[in-house]
Amino acid sequence: MYIPRLCSRPILIASAMLMTAAFPAIAQDTQFKNLKACEGGAFSTEEDFMMTRGEPFDGNPYISDGDLLSPAGDVCARNAELLRRFDVKDDLGLDGVDILSMDGLIAFSTELDSPFDTFGAGDILFTTGASIPNSALVAAFGIRHDVGLDELKFIGKDEDIRRFIGVVQQTPRDNWSGGRLQAALKEFNLDLWFSIEGTVWNPRRPILDGDVLSVFGSIVATNHDLLTPGAPAGLPADGVDFGNDAFAVAREAIAGASVLSAIFFSTEINYDGKVNFTDGDVLRQGGSVVITNSSLVAAFNPAAKFLGLDALWFPFGRVPRDPRITTMCELSVGQFNGGIVPIGGGGTGLHESPLASPPALTGTLTRPCGLYVPVDGFLPVPPTNVTRFRVAYREFTEPPPAVPGDPTTQATQTVWHLTKGIWKWNVPTSSFEWVCEDPAILQTDGNGWMNAQDYIDAKNGIGSYLGCPHALRLAVWNSAALPAGTPTGDPIPAVRDREDHYVLWLEWEDTSAVMHRESVDHNLQLDNTLPVIAPYPNGLQLRLSDGTTVVPACGDAPVGASTFQVWGQFLDRYYSGFSLGLKGGNPPASASYGPHAFYDPDDGTPPVKDTDDTGTTPDATTEHLRDISLLDLGASAVKCCYFLDMYVYDRSIRHTFDGTHFNAFTGGNWSYAFMTFAAEP
Repeated sequence: MYIPRLCSRPILIASAMLMTAAFPAIAQDTQFKNLKACEGGAFSTEEDFMMTRGEPFDGNPYISDGDLLSPAGDVCARNAELLRRFDVKDDLGLDGVDILSMDGLIAFSTELDSPFDTFGAGDILFTTGASIPNSALVAAFGIRHDVGLDELKFIGKDEDIRRFIGVVQQTPRDNWSGGRLQAALKEFNLDLWFSIEGTVWNPRRPILDGDVLSVFGSIVATNHDLLTPGAPAGLPADGVDFGNDAFAVAREAIAGASVLSAIFFSTEINYDGKVNFTDGDVLRQGGSVVITNSSLVAAFNPAAKFLGLDALWFPFGRVPRDPRITTMCELSVGQFNGGIVPIGGGGTGLHESPLASPPALTGTLTRPCGLYVPVDGFLPVPPTNVTRFRVAYREFTEPPPAVPGDPTTQATQTVWHLTKGIWKWNVPTSSFEWVCEDPAILQTDGNGWMNAQDYIDAKNGIGSYLGCPHALRLAVWNSAALPAGTPTGDPIPAVRDREDHYVLWLEWEDTSAVMHRESVDHNLQLDNTLPVIAPYPNGLQLRLSDGTTVVPACGDAPVGASTFQVWGQFLDRYYSGFSLGLKGGNPPASASYGPHAFYDPDDGTPPVKDTDDTGTTPDATTEHLRDISLLDLGASAVKCCYFLDMYVYDRSIRHTFDGTHFNAFTGGNWSYAFMTFAAEP
């Protein structure tokens, strides 16, 4: 073999030893003050954004698409820290990353070329100041031009990677041509997997930006391998290449069929079909979503919930990770007050999100959950040393169970109606094809326990569910099936009911039949009752502009009256807002007012509504909501009958569940009242 300026293996290893001696200085550098915040995973976004709550380690809420971020809401490294050894002050973005050690050794690529022409956006850079050109990376594919770089991962043992980087440090950037990179990696039993930004078309074997490639000239996984059967991926046969903008894989992965289920990745375009995903979601084989983009960035509290994904890294066993709950109601547990607390810790259990303008009574919008509550989290894949698991719960006022697995502990129960694969004769093609049509039931037992391997198989489309992945969650809790409680007001009974404040946690049993539980609790407030509108005439009432004269239902307003006051009375523990509708005239016309949120004191025409976060205020009184005018109907405002209706909205986060899919609940999250009257403006 031939290595630039080196002619034998002893010299090659000697060079690596030189680097091993030199590298500790990096670990003691003042850069990377917060890199260990990414021990559990790291990523970068496609867009810059501002944190609207909290602040990074350096106090700057501005987050760049070149910064390295943690799903826990930490900035692990600024772009300037990554580029420090290259003496670049500009933010050049971050397009791929591989954290090789937590003492500061990182391989990465940028979105922009160096302003000094010392490296390109397709090159591999190291925080040691070394680099490898893109041309060396793609040489085995016969590519002679820079095709960009979207992601990169070293495959092999940590100590061998560090020795290889010792050679990189001693080798000039321009001395990697002629297959020398491949030879050096082979010398240390390493591989380098990557994805590119461009496409190199060849009728026999196109090299696509959706493929995972090996530096030795092979395709580790095509876009078709990664996304079928969930999406019609791959060229030329299936007609669509979804791209591969980021991927993560175990350090010692071996190429082959088994590696497909172990790759996490993201695409460059969205898909809405057999499975649904965005180009910012983290996916696994088959296109099922591991974590949504909104959940990935939620801990940063950005004003926008979708920021894309440019780079991705997970430790995959380097850092031991126990099973845990990470989302409730499809939102990060970290966004709930008391969502992650020590066992027995407190909190309201309400989801908190910052309020934007207009001016608000409070800077935070708090929301409970209701109906079906999806609960998801981390479970090892494969479920090593986990035989079964369950999502347990208790009423907040109850003490935590003394031991995990207590048979008296309440637990959620979920029944999934799924499909398995079956060979089916396709008449048009005169051939058998594998289709997901064989009905299957996956469910918890009477104590809420789910078999871990069956769950993993169904979620990933492996085992008996081969080729048929499903968008499962650890549990989908039917909270509305709990006993009825006090729908509004206080006191709240200290019993388990559908309006209560609960604490959730994950329990599991290992292969030695030992029970375990999470080391934290997750507070969650439920609300399954819609706003209560008082009976007529107090709930919805129409008055003349004097504020005292009531126009009764089916009554006549005085001739010439066109402006009216709307009064109302409603109550809800977690009230959101109301809207009004006026209909009638000749020809029939309509006008709408609102919605009027409780937290905005100035969202109506003066005089404004008298409401707070539990409805009209004071409680049990009929209050002036706002004024309306028949003249809002334009030329239709003539002598006629008119119809006034009111919607009062709840702010609970709710989902539906049909046993296969769960979706955000978009209808019926309100109570309704109406009245009729006659007028002649």
